[in-house]
Amino acid sequence: MYEKEEFITRIENQIRVEEEYAQILEDGRHRLVRSKYLTLIPLAVLVVTAVVSLLRSLNPGQILMIWIEGSFYLYMFYFFLMMIPSVGSDAKINIFDKKFQIYLKEFLRLANILRTVRKNRLTLVEFFWNAFLINTKPLVKGFTILYLIDLLCAVVMKFFGMIDWMMFFLLVVQIGVILIFYSRITAAKPGMPGFFVGKPLSENDVFTPEGLKAWLYVGIFCLFTCLIIVGAMFFPGMTLGQFLSDISLVPGEYPLLLALILITQGLILRYFQGVESRKLMNTLNEHHLSVLREDLLPRVSVSEPGDLPKLKREFLLFIMNKLLVQEFFYRFPAYVLMPNLLLALDPVAQEILTETGEEKHLKDML
Repeated sequence: MYEKEEFITRIENQIRVEEEYAQILEDGRHRLVRSKYLTLIPLAVLVVTAVVSLLRSLNPGQILMIWIEGSFYLYMFYFFLMMIPSVGSDAKINIFDKKFQIYLKEFLRLANILRTVRKNRLTLVEFFWNAFLINTKPLVKGFTILYLIDLLCAVVMKFFGMIDWMMFFLLVVQIGVILIFYSRITAAKPGMPGFFVGKPLSENDVFTPEGLKAWLYVGIFCLFTCLIIVGAMFFPGMTLGQFLSDISLVPGEYPLLLALILITQGLILRYFQGVESRKLMNTLNEHHLSVLREDLLPRVSVSEPGDLPKLKREFLLFIMNKLLVQEFFYRFPAYVLMPNLLLALDPVAQEILTETGEEKHLKDML
């Protein structure tokens, strides 16, 4: 395990990494401005194509149907698109701090990994959950805009008798569930309990009237939240299938129009994701720099040898949150937080995590 001087050097190196990321965020301001104007190109092409299609054979209702169809396809597959690495980017951010062969060699030592995971189960779960919240928040505005347009399309289609009441109800409920889900994401605070239960769990004995009342509220709220999550994540595919069946629209019937709608919706969503994620990561980056410079580094500088294990664990958990950027040829940047769990493969990190252990309880994460 490294000594105090090396520990200070590692903190200073991490400060430099965070400063470089701050510069990447600053460069992103100009790239997002250029990206905004690029979004107008497919939008203009879509409008022209829609007008031409109306003059030939399509009616306005079919275009509204295809718009709703495209938004559900985008909702189901956009998270996979977020996994595509950067193409044509000059951002020098390394996911791997060492050669991949070294990580592979350490991965084969499963006993060490299992021991580390066993002593830090809730910590690792919390890392993934916080990353999910932080990376989902920037999608709220884009999806809200798309699904409010969907809601307007559904109202227009019902007004002109293009869909029946059952299909209208299904669309409104599905859109409502998705919007409620993202409103919960907006309200949630990473690292803080309350997403599933609404308020901190009661410390009262469960058999007292106060305790029973509190846990009853918690149970109902948790059940409602789980239903919203399931409805938002797993039901859109069923809703889309029922929608296509009800309106007798074959998914590939109008491939050009559907492709233009998907591209337009995707770029709108990506642009707003970039704008919102840049704001969020800028705040997170400033917090990282503040903690490293003004809190952790001074404490380590004056620490005693007995204080180092706890401080090393704090630093290790801190740098497990790796800030990344994804962009395509200097356009449409999106800033994400990735749990850098490869650190858990490092023998020194394993020693720190195993020696100190975690002081977390499941109720503190709900």
